[in-house]
Amino acid sequence: MSTTSTDILVVGGGPAGTATALRLARAGHAVILLERRAGSWDRARGDLHVPPAVAEFDDLGVLPTPDASDGHAAHELKGVRTWVGDRSVALPWPNHHAPPALVWPRSSLDAALRAAALAAGVQVRLGTEAVSPIVERGFVRGAVVRRTDLAGDEPTPATGLGVAAETEAIRCRFLVIADGARSRFGRSLGTHRDRRWPSTVSAAAYFASDRHGDRWADTMLGLPGPDGEPITGHGWFHPMGDGRVSVGVNVSSSYRDVLGINVLKLLNHFTHSHADRWQITPGAPLTEPARMRTPAGGSINPTMGPTFLVVGDAAGMANPLTGHGTHNALVTARLCAEVLSEALNVGNSTTLQRYPALVADELAEYEKVARLAVRFLGRPAVLRAALRFGITNERVMGAGLRIATQQLRTSPSGERGGTERLYRTAARVASFLPSW
Repeated sequence: MSTTSTDILVVGGGPAGTATALRLARAGHAVILLERRAGSWDRARGDLHVPPAVAEFDDLGVLPTPDASDGHAAHELKGVRTWVGDRSVALPWPNHHAPPALVWPRSSLDAALRAAALAAGVQVRLGTEAVSPIVERGFVRGAVVRRTDLAGDEPTPATGLGVAAETEAIRCRFLVIADGARSRFGRSLGTHRDRRWPSTVSAAAYFASDRHGDRWADTMLGLPGPDGEPITGHGWFHPMGDGRVSVGVNVSSSYRDVLGINVLKLLNHFTHSHADRWQITPGAPLTEPARMRTPAGGSINPTMGPTFLVVGDAAGMANPLTGHGTHNALVTARLCAEVLSEALNVGNSTTLQRYPALVADELAEYEKVARLAVRFLGRPAVLRAALRFGITNERVMGAGLRIATQQLRTSPSGERGGTERLYRTAARVASFLPSW
């Protein structure tokens, strides 16, 4: 078996892993990035990026030009139309956030991040999977990797590892786990999900639509379940500006009857219910519907070992209220790169102990408030009351949108509006409650 050495080995080439690798390479460190898929993944998922996520893209220098004609464009949105039944409220993005929200297909986003990483000097290895960690005296010192040459999402049934073309040992000083929600590599090093905490189940597909150029996304709350009760979750239509619209549904695990929900059937019913308004042919998706289960709310631990850190969905960092994970993934990537760069520069691995505290400073309070919110909204009586009250009050719906999408106003003077005061009250209450 051949052996390669590097400063940092990043396992997983999604947004969190690639952003971490990019930042570390720009800081002057040698980085190898592994991604088990050999080709692009043109499936609907996580295509809407709210303003805070777009700000992270901008900080990375990978912000696309909206509606460019290069085949990798992003579509700019003015806001969200939020629906409950046949009533809606149009909610523009808060004007205190400079960047707009973008619908940026995951395949194009991955390509843009990967191109920036390559330009920064990251050694990107596509079609390569980390099979097992190299552990010496309790310290992770790298990984045994194997060529998979997978163009799709699933491994081959014969081996579970794809087509084995080459095996290699990659040794490193530090390792980053970024292999997504299922995180097989993370589990091999002892990461685990607290099943009391929320997760989300979603299904989405792309459809052709004459309304692809719409500047407003639609979010439908209170989708009816099999018993007619509203589901804790939402459905969406995200116009993409390229002839397509992304259509999906998301269900929280806090919903009382979540085990009775077939999310693919829910998506099918949802697309048929709104097909005329969005001018789609519900039985003719452009892509096979993609189903995903995503841990949320910081539900996976530990996020740190003596020589490794965990980022993004592998750390369960998705937003419990929306199911979106890109913004928090990019935040963890930024903090991870900061800590590892310092550790490499000073030659002291104890610096890694700062990482959980830095993540907690930026995300823990919000994640706890969101976890508790979805737990209470999982009760049908509470959800029905919240929906009836919210849809009649535009200010309440606007506050809900800003909290759900992490767009609270930050002012050096400490000035806060009604939404910020509402959130601070919820945070104070949550501080006295269990960390569900």
